[in-house]
Amino acid sequence: MPLSLTTRALLILTALNLLDYLDRYLVASLGPLMKADLGLSNTAFGFLGTAFILVYFVTSPLFGYLGDRWGRLRLMAGGAVLWSLATSLTFWVPSYAFLVAARGLVGVGEASFGTLAPAYLADLLPLRRRSRALGLFYLALPLGAALAYMVGKLVGSYSWGWRPAFLLAGLPGLAMAGLIFLLREVRPEPETGATVTTTWAPLTDYWRLFKVPTLRRVTLGYGMVTFALGGLALWMPIYLHEVKGLSLAQANQILSYSVAGAGGLGILTGGFLGSRLLSYTLRAPLWVSGLGIVLAVPLAAVVIFVAAPGLYIPALAGAIFLLFLNPGVLTAVVVSVAGPWRRAQAVALNIVIIHLVGDVPSPLLIGWVSDLASLKWGVSLTLVALAAGAGLIFSA
Repeated sequence: MPLSLTTRALLILTALNLLDYLDRYLVASLGPLMKADLGLSNTAFGFLGTAFILVYFVTSPLFGYLGDRWGRLRLMAGGAVLWSLATSLTFWVPSYAFLVAARGLVGVGEASFGTLAPAYLADLLPLRRRSRALGLFYLALPLGAALAYMVGKLVGSYSWGWRPAFLLAGLPGLAMAGLIFLLREVRPEPETGATVTTTWAPLTDYWRLFKVPTLRRVTLGYGMVTFALGGLALWMPIYLHEVKGLSLAQANQILSYSVAGAGGLGILTGGFLGSRLLSYTLRAPLWVSGLGIVLAVPLAAVVIFVAAPGLYIPALAGAIFLLFLNPGVLTAVVVSVAGPWRRAQAVALNIVIIHLVGDVPSPLLIGWVSDLASLKWGVSLTLVALAAGAGLIFSA
């Protein structure tokens, strides 16, 4: 029995999203090796994360605007090819400047795919199924990150050097990009009373979207969560290594298991609750997200300030579970309030804002504060961001 278009789309795009997040988190998992090989300060290493995200969010609005008007599939496939090629070519970078440039190219490719894939899935799915389906799509986030940390553990254990990991991580995406063309374009009908504009006025369109109160507050709140997740994703392997005294292999193994297990369960739970509780209240996704963030704050504090592994390792898993409730439910809110002909633009606007206030500044700020004071105080910035994020999401 042939698979439906929706099932094929979910499988193909989720598999590519897994490779997307593998590429994205490799730098974090290999951080100590890259710092030692290239002689990088904490600030310089933190800028690798900032450079990627900076390009990612700057180019996302272009892809969102073009995707809503000219279709999603070709842009998604081209993005997958570009990020995979740039990741593979990292094997040959001769200096820090070339490494920054390679991470920037990865950002361009991932901006295309990351902007258009959720919008394409929302085109296929009714409102009641979006949180659950997008939860499955974003299951690739913890699993891809966990896979990257596992690669870091293997590389750190066998002393292969950090470069081969990038070459091997990029090749599968090149092979899989063509699978996107097994899908077909889906152009949803505009809602009753909606007007579809074809004039070139991107700034006006994005400003109109930003003025939607729910979208604005959810996006800013998600940005605060992204500040914490982006900063911790890059710095936690180094934090466990330098502050907690674990080996790089031990740190990456703990993170790999925690992100894969607790993060994956969190993504699925958030998507399930967001869809299941929608019949009781349209605010269900916001309550799932907000309560998860509030409960995650004390657990994150235990991870940062408590020295006993028997306490901070379970707290780490618990905080990861609660924070990973967010991606599927919040993206479902964004694509739903935007309407069918502005979905890719809404995702693009969401990407711009969550990264502008989130993981563009957080890796660099954490590195800067750690150079001035200590890594512990640098990482503690994430607690302030989470508190702000909970307030914004509850206010939506």
